[in-house]
Amino acid sequence: MKLSTLTFLVCIIYIWSASFFPSDAHAGFITIQITGEIDDVYDPHGYLEGKIEPGDIIKGFYTYETSIPDSSPMDPVQGNYWHYAPPAGIALTVGGFNFLTDPFNIAFRIVIRNNTPSGNDIYGVESSNILPLSNGTQVDYISWSLKDHTVSALLSDALPTTVPVLDDWQENHLQIDNGRYYSIGATVTSSEIIPEPMAILLLSLGTIFLRKQRSTKI
Repeated sequence: MKLSTLTFLVCIIYIWSASFFPSDAHAGFITIQITGEIDDVYDPHGYLEGKIEPGDIIKGFYTYETSIPDSSPMDPVQGNYWHYAPPAGIALTVGGFNFLTDPFNIAFRIVIRNNTPSGNDIYGVESSNILPLSNGTQVDYISWSLKDHTVSALLSDALPTTVPVLDDWQENHLQIDNGRYYSIGATVTSSEIIPEPMAILLLSLGTIFLRKQRSTKI
């Protein structure tokens, strides 16, 4: 059985969920699919092997718990929604490389800033503790930031339970990097919530794939 790279990434997310949570614990999680276009690549030492270039399409998903509490509840401007357990995290693919939050060492955050002192609304997705690439290259950080200068995109610093509407934001930047060694910049062009029936289907496909991998090793 062969799965596309994109489907495989979704399977990873839901395998995390199936592995660590009972089935009735999934109700508080949503997964948002994103697609974007690479804007710039800085890789002077060839860690990415020349496989990622401006104009390439990057695709993936991020999952978060909608009921996670704000870790800074007394701050009326900024909400910090930290996740340290599966299935929270992000998975992206481009140029044959998979950029994935380490499911056994998760440090993943949704940050919401409503009407900051500088006059912006900000929606951020951030993940450190990323698995190494298939060629052994380390990945330090993945982030996606949306900024609205009209302060009309958000009503509060509460964690949204809906997908961000890209037209509401004037700045849109997805970043993958390893300090000063390489970086990838992109613009997200579409975002949508994966419907629950599709999530269930992908979980089933992922389970089949995982069983097949295990039986092959045996």
